[in-house]
Amino acid sequence: MKSVTRPAVFTIPAHRSFADALAAGLMARAGRDRLALARGLVLLPNARAARAVQDAFVRRAEGGLLMPRLVPIGDPDLDERIGAYFDPIGGDPVPPAVDPLQRQLILARLIEQSGGARGGEAVRLAAELGRTLDQLQVEQVPPTALRELHVGDLTAHWQRSLDLFELVLDRWPDELARIGSIDLADRRNRLLSRIAGRWAEVPPASFVVAAGILVVKNRRLTFEKCASKRATLTTSMR
Repeated sequence: MKSVTRPAVFTIPAHRSFADALAAGLMARAGRDRLALARGLVLLPNARAARAVQDAFVRRAEGGLLMPRLVPIGDPDLDERIGAYFDPIGGDPVPPAVDPLQRQLILARLIEQSGGARGGEAVRLAAELGRTLDQLQVEQVPPTALRELHVGDLTAHWQRSLDLFELVLDRWPDELARIGSIDLADRRNRLLSRIAGRWAEVPPASFVVAAGILVVKNRRLTFEKCASKRATLTTSMR
């Protein structure tokens, strides 16, 4: 049976600049071989974090530098950003993510049809509902788990909100099927699951760093699955 090598885990103290410390550490690791740095992959939580790390590398470039591939896992085109690390992927393609504005308008219509609110208030509730749905999908928590929450004196108000939430969500999958799309958070989860499965079979040839990404109990992208000594998890101490 093939042995599994756990990833290295590093922590950056909160008083230090996360992006600058990460860039300095990766450059020190690469040493004189700058091509080794360029062959690596750094997974980051969002585009803002990717820009911050890119700027940190530029500040240390000293005339020129080949940076690693910086990939925000929240990017709708995550599969394209990963590039060659994702090929050959096989299987059916992951459906595209629904446009955020289109989703908000559809949810607002469902809220109006459910009698929850009308006009601008329905649009506002649709935005809140979308954010809640994203959080549940990112953490892979089923909406039914909301019924188990204890909210004390707010029970009646919470129940009315929950009834509306469930009523809309019962119709939301059909709306997604009609337009041939899925939620962005769902798409990201599916892509990360495929990446983890791919790397479990064929570990990447160069280093992979997951930087600033919270690892929760249900996260599918677990580096233990990758079975690669090149996997590194970098977090910030809070």
